[in-house]
Amino acid sequence: MIQSKVVPDNVDRMLLQVLDETLTAEPWRTTAPFVVINDVSGALSAWAREQKLQVRFVQDSAGLAADQASITGPVATAVSPDILDGVATVVYRLARPLEALEEVSWQIARWADKQVMFLAGQLQRHLNFSMNKVLEASFSHVSASRGYHKARALRAQEPKGLVGDAPPRIPRKNTVQIASHTLQLRAYGLTFGAARLDPGTRLLLESLMPYHAKYFGPDTVGVDLGCGNGTIATFLARCTAVGHLIATDDSASAVRSTAATLAANNVDGVHVMHQSGLVQLGNASVDVVVLNPPFHDGTELTSDIAHFLFAEASRALKPGGVLFTVFNRSRGYRAQMQHSVGPTRQIAGDRRFIVTQSQKV
Repeated sequence: MIQSKVVPDNVDRMLLQVLDETLTAEPWRTTAPFVVINDVSGALSAWAREQKLQVRFVQDSAGLAADQASITGPVATAVSPDILDGVATVVYRLARPLEALEEVSWQIARWADKQVMFLAGQLQRHLNFSMNKVLEASFSHVSASRGYHKARALRAQEPKGLVGDAPPRIPRKNTVQIASHTLQLRAYGLTFGAARLDPGTRLLLESLMPYHAKYFGPDTVGVDLGCGNGTIATFLARCTAVGHLIATDDSASAVRSTAATLAANNVDGVHVMHQSGLVQLGNASVDVVVLNPPFHDGTELTSDIAHFLFAEASRALKPGGVLFTVFNRSRGYRAQMQHSVGPTRQIAGDRRFIVTQSQKV
């Protein structure tokens, strides 16, 4: 039985059904190492524990790792040769970026046992044939499970003879221009937006130019909250006099991407952190927070993450500290920031985005 506090969703229910069928047909898999990657609810992890499998856990999200720690114990934040050594079954929640599937499927084909079965699950409405093609680059046999609970698993087997230490196109690379400055961007597979320059981020950074002297001085403690591919942190480090800069994200992939982007631009001295929100920072400890909040949680649209990050920024800002935010006009976050942080005004905008400044009272 799944632990009572764990509530599986439809993708979990489907994967548990497929796993039951698979292990019944091939019972030898129950005695071989097993990996759960990026469990969302904790149901897959709890099931693996209850089945007494030789299970290893990988969790990109700092928040989910903390939530599921009572089930999993310590987890790896990324797939590695050690994690996949001898592994015969891998179960994975498909993410939105195809780059994520490209990265993890290559890693599994390269480092797991040659008899490995990779089960990648998602709701049927989010599946497409591009995912099959990505899997076929690393595996010779790709098929789909039966559908259960409006969800389905893509099943990849027979790894191809891959060589090297990393997927050939990971991290993604890009060169961009922001306010006459050239930046090199890097992004690992699960980093939202890959190595592209988000248009909202461009507007945000260009809008901050008149505020550099006032808010980004040598004594400033600044935070790039939700650092993603590191565009904001790298731009602030290179183009302002900010004294102490922190870049932080819930995603381990984003943290790796930010570190790679900083290195590609020869920037050092930025403290890059993997955490949910700003939980490792004290109350009233920072002067400026810069934020482009995500509005996706996996495959679903949501405002919950943005509201959580606004509250975290408010907690961490010193009295008089400032939050600079960009968001899509359709999201309507201004009232929430006014409530969570303090007086909020628009400092820039275009047809799609609004940039605001909120001051902590």
